[in-house]
Amino acid sequence: MSYFKKYPIAFDIGFHDIHALQLEKKADSFRVRAMFHQKLERALVDIKQSRQDLLKTLKTIKKNAGFKSNRAVIHFPAHKVLSFPVEFEVKKNETLDDAIIREVEQNLPYPVKDAVIDYPSITKSKKNNLQKVIIISVKRSDIEELLSVFKKAGFEADAVDFRPISSIRLHQYLFDVSSRPSVICYIGSKESSVQIFNNKGILAMNKFSWGMNQVITKLNVNLGFEETKTNALNLLRQHGINLTSSYSQGSKTAQPPDDPHAGKTGRIVSRIITPSIEELVFEFHKILGYIRNKEDIHEINDISLYGSALMIKGLDQYIQIRMNIPTTTVNLMDQIDTRKNLLTDVSNDITPFAAALGLAMREIPWL
Repeated sequence: MSYFKKYPIAFDIGFHDIHALQLEKKADSFRVRAMFHQKLERALVDIKQSRQDLLKTLKTIKKNAGFKSNRAVIHFPAHKVLSFPVEFEVKKNETLDDAIIREVEQNLPYPVKDAVIDYPSITKSKKNNLQKVIIISVKRSDIEELLSVFKKAGFEADAVDFRPISSIRLHQYLFDVSSRPSVICYIGSKESSVQIFNNKGILAMNKFSWGMNQVITKLNVNLGFEETKTNALNLLRQHGINLTSSYSQGSKTAQPPDDPHAGKTGRIVSRIITPSIEELVFEFHKILGYIRNKEDIHEINDISLYGSALMIKGLDQYIQIRMNIPTTTVNLMDQIDTRKNLLTDVSNDITPFAAALGLAMREIPWL
């Protein structure tokens, strides 16, 4: 008889929808047991104001998703999370926690007593030998409100997590991580994140207001499409970003590649979306400039793109040329096994579930 360890249901809560996923594990490999996507009726701006909408959505998921058990781990909505680095020295007669709280108090926009704080990584700064932590903070009232909604919907929450941490967990499961820093970028619908880390810890992370919706809107407005993603997504998948655009912008390291977008449509699509993609390139430059300045790190092993990156043809090659760093878009369908019944039930696409997948890998000791 096969033995499958129980894993909780992972809920990735976004602005407009919830992606939920549950894994099962046999030996050393994961398999997707069940997954479900449900849109919210209105954008999730405030948790308290969206309480009824969230409750209705969660009840729909519980009724229709076919998950096993009611145990849950939750991604707190990214726009309600603060994250920032602090450097400090532990003073005499001071604990590590005391030193961290001392620094955090100077950076939080609300009283520290009203915050729930975590720090997933502690490293030493190379330049001044101070200790450095990445702080993650959420308002206590927001967490209490969210947990209350889950409880009323019939779920028992075991942990609340943060999307960038789950992205790192997923990457560490899929690939070997060395002492040379790697960069991973999760592209969401409205917000994205970039993390730099190695086998010793997290060096930097940043989330920013850029995502697939911005690229889709550009195409819709310029091409006169209705406000539907279908036409725009078809163009992005078929044509995407023109590789020669980076060459024409003056990249010294790139050679002009063969143009796979010789048709007029491909050139038009590329011309429209290139300014938006350059905003993403800027975010890479910004975080890499930070670690070069603060950590004196200049050698980057690679860049891996997750989430909606797969929807833009040629995006990884474009980023590679612009950043001069090996870049790959990770296709989860090539990496993660799924139950056969999911191939028909969920259209065989786990790409939008990337963040939920990393969250689902979080082991809960008492399950």
